[in-house]
Parts: sequence; structure tokens; C-alpha cells
Amino acid sequence: MVGAADAPRDWAATLRADAQAYHDQIAANHPGPVNRLDPEFIERNDAGLALALRRASSTRGYPGYLWAMRGYVASFNDGHVALDVTQPVALPIQWPGFLTGFDGAGRQVVMTRADDATLPLGARLDSCDGIAAAPLAARNVGAFRGRWDLLSQRATNGGRLFLDAGNPYIARPARCRFTVDGKPREVQLAWRDLPDTDFDARFAATAPRAHPDFGARTLADGTRWYALPGFNGDPSSADAKALPPIIAAMRANIGAVSAAPRIVLDLRGNGGGSSDWAQQIAAILWGRAAINTLPSNSQGVDWRASVGNIATLEGYRAAWRDAPDVSQESKLWADRVAAGMTAARARGEALWREVDTDDASAAAKQTAPKLKGSVFVLTDWGCGSACLDAVDLWTSLGGIHVGQETSADSLYMDVRQVALPSGFARAVIPMKVYRGRQRGSNVPAKPIRPYAGDMRDTAALERWIAQL
Repeated sequence: MVGAADAPRDWAATLRADAQAYHDQIAANHPGPVNRLDPEFIERNDAGLALALRRASSTRGYPGYLWAMRGYVASFNDGHVALDVTQPVALPIQWPGFLTGFDGAGRQVVMTRADDATLPLGARLDSCDGIAAAPLAARNVGAFRGRWDLLSQRATNGGRLFLDAGNPYIARPARCRFTVDGKPREVQLAWRDLPDTDFDARFAATAPRAHPDFGARTLADGTRWYALPGFNGDPSSADAKALPPIIAAMRANIGAVSAAPRIVLDLRGNGGGSSDWAQQIAAILWGRAAINTLPSNSQGVDWRASVGNIATLEGYRAAWRDAPDVSQESKLWADRVAAGMTAARARGEALWREVDTDDASAAAKQTAPKLKGSVFVLTDWGCGSACLDAVDLWTSLGGIHVGQETSADSLYMDVRQVALPSGFARAVIPMKVYRGRQRGSNVPAKPIRPYAGDMRDTAALERWIAQL
């Protein structure tokens, strides 16, 4: 990793400059400051900056810079407002010989341990230093990750409670109370170094998640199973290379696919990307006419018509123009949005309204397949952004949501990235806001048939779905 400490640096000044730049990028390009339905947004942005600047007065090193910036970003409670650290600095990590995570019942339990740890796997955390487990995690982790009320966020980051990464704005636990085999146990924590070589495996154990490979399979009973672990729309991405042949084969074999006893659209591992992939799959399975007859998912979206956002859309147009795997609909969409934003800015308007322009009359002429069996939409807790859009679309067409509760997103979507002055990180900032979206801000999708087992066990999931 690039060592930010290779040369002396005034980290207080670095924090002030990057926090101010982050604030100004939000003010200039995020829809929030001009969104009359979010009147407190400007205040949130200003308050986040003010806290970061106060923390700068005591910042002496990279950890102070990093955690102050993370706290500022987390204050938006929006998964699409982020800090992309492009030049990470190796931070010494300590742990007390164990890590906890949230179990299926919402309890914080030991999920990984060193051989000499005094606590067994499954020991339940009750409190530390007189602070109950739930508020302790919210204070020490949630305040620097945001959206702590979401199950998905606690599942993803709960394992950080007993990781000391040098955050100077929290007090690491010293003495904790656990419940082991129904009996209380007091533990004086002995913090020690966690080797870099062990970190990934230890942390992954606190938030187990499946990461299946892309693919289409036909099971022994005839079930068609489509593993779709990502929706990245960048033509150079692995997702954009893997999805087109899967979708093309689905389209070419729709007769056999529609005759299957069930179809499984497996979204485990999918964190979002482009909603166009879900649209293409929906058009094959249910027909474009069915999509166009759905009640609108929203009243439209308003794009912030800023210079930076317009340049981003123009970049999409250039990248997609000759890309064979980008649908014509996506290319036309980029043309329309870029032109609309440009025209709005020329008129002095801060926002440009995009509305659905699907040609329902042309789509009505298409013959939709008649599906013999049910379509199951399988999710885990990490499904967000375009993955959530897929769940919304497919279930509205008749798909049955199974698996785990998803992540959630705010009404602010479609991000762009901007380098911060230090060069250590980029600001990730949404460009548009939904109007009248049926699913509310930061509201997850909950399955009709929840699954309580291990989501990594594909064979068990196959057996379970076959019985639904």
C-alpha cells in the first residue's frame, strides 16, 4: 500500500482541506441542497463539516484524518454518499483475541477466536465498561459507518467492535461482560496485534456472505438457477463480461426456461450496479408489455444539473457508444439524460426531471412467455442499489422474494467520484433523487419466505426452495 507517512505531513491541515472539499462537492453536485423535500440536508452537510473541523484541532496523524472523514460521511446515513480511500495507509490493528458479530437474533456473539482466547464461540456480549452491547456498537462503530438501524449494516460491520484501528474519537473497551452457557462472565480485555495475514479471514468470519460465480444451471428436477452476484454496468468490469452470455442464453432458450418447474434468480453477493441488467431479464421472463403496465415505481427522478454531473453523463455516452454489450436502451438513456441536464442548466434550473419514456404500444406487440413455475428472487443482506431495484421490479411482476432481508438505499442515487485535494481518497456523491418512490428511503425489502440457514450453503438452499 502507498505509505502516506513516507513524508512528513500536516494531517490537521489535510483533514481541513479534504473535509471542506467534500462539503463543497456535496453542495455543488448533490441533489440534496436544492431538494425542497429534504429541508434539513444543508444543515446536515454543514454540521458534518463542523464536526470534522473541530476534530482537526486534535488530529496528529493519519488515523485522526481517516476517522474524522469517515464520521463526516457516515452522518449522511446514505450508502451512496461514501469515501473511497484510493491510497490506503497500513494501520496497525489490535484485537483482544476474539471478534463478535450479529447473529440471526440480533445478538452480538463471538464468531471467531484465537486458540488461547478465554471466550468460546457463541459467547454473548452483554456490556463493556458499563455500556450495554447495543449502544456500545452504535457509538463505536455505527457513528463511523452510518445507517446503523439497518440489519444489513450491522451484519456487515458488527465485527469491527473489537477491532482497534486507531480511531482517536472513541474509547476502546477495557472490561466486558459476556454470557457463556447461560452464566455471566467478566473479561478483562488483553489487546494484542492482529497480523495483517489474519485480518481478512477473521473479519469475514463475523459477516459470512456467499459469493457465487456467475452462471446458469439446470438442476436435476429441472429448476433453472441463475447466479447473478453483480450488476456492474462498466463495460470493462467482470460483471459486464459475465452477464451478456447468461442473458443471451436465457433469451435464446426461453421456451425451455419458461417450461421449468421453477426459476431462481440468485442475487447472493450482489451489491448493485446498473439496473439495466434486471430490466433485460424481466423483459425476457415476463415481457416488456408487462413491465410497462406496472404502476410506476416512482414519479420520476430529478437530476442535479451541475457541470460535474453533466460531464459524468457525457463520459457514459462516450464509453458506451461503441460498447457491444451495452443495450441500445442504455445508450439512448444516456443521450436523453445528458441533453436534459444540459438544457436545464442553460435555463438556470438546478434540477432536471427524468420521466419514464418506454414505448408501451411497441412493447404490447411482443409475445410474453407463459411461465409454468414460480420465479424465486433469492437475496442476502448485502443486496442494495440496483440489486434492490431488481427485487422491486421482479417481485412486482410476480417473483417471490425469499432468503434474507436486503440492505436499503436512500432516495439519492447514481453516484460519481471526485478526487479530494490530498489524493488519498475520492468523494462518492449521488447525482439524482427519486420522487415518489414506492419503497421509502432506507427501507429494506423483506422476503415473503425468510431463510434462517447458512446462505453460503447452496445445496441446502436448493433443497429448501424445491419445497416452497
